[in-house]
Amino acid sequence: MEYEEFIVDLNADCVCGCMDGDRFHKIFHFSNGYGASVVGNPKKEGFAEKGYRILLLKFITDTDYKVVTMPMFDSSILECETWSQTADSLKKIKEL
Repeated sequence: MEYEEFIVDLNADCVCGCMDGDRFHKIFHFSNGYGASVVGNPKKEGFAEKGYRILLLKFITDTDYKVVTMPMFDSSILECETWSQTADSLKKIKEL
């Protein structure tokens, strides 16, 4: 998987239900202080039926972060239909 070296485990108590079963949920922390919470196919109202949802993050410390909007995106939440689109978005965040 791309960007595996940037995955952090913050023992998040996720409210989206992604931790139930075997759904994908990873938090990425890049060396520029930005990151992303990526959830695969959440089963909650308001989420896409397939693909990935990215929540854009700015790390304040190694364990604390806040949700932000970044210059190249119009929102703090991105919807991606494929992992390729997700990886492209992660690349943009990493290269800020």
